[in-house]
Amino acid sequence: MFPTRALLALMGIGFLDLVTTAVLHHHGLIVELNPLMKPIIEYSEWLFAAVKAMTLLLAWAVMVKYFKTHETFVRKAAMAGACAYVGIWTVWFIGGTIAMS
Repeated sequence: MFPTRALLALMGIGFLDLVTTAVLHHHGLIVELNPLMKPIIEYSEWLFAAVKAMTLLLAWAVMVKYFKTHETFVRKAAMAGACAYVGIWTVWFIGGTIAMS
């Protein structure tokens, strides 16, 4: 299911982001800063969750399939993706907090 811990980390971070973003947005505590996802979440948190989950599941499926022939690449790509995800989220969170001040 998860051929590498890096892929598990990437998916865990992605789904944690999905849930927290949808819940916090629903309660009016955040504004989505991602310009691609902003119109979707403003229309419906459920649609946002579905679109985000589909993109995460697609990434998972591609990486699991590719892992069979390129283990090292998938490990490194998943770890880089997890680090980038946390980094981007942190910058947007700080930027959004400063903008709301």
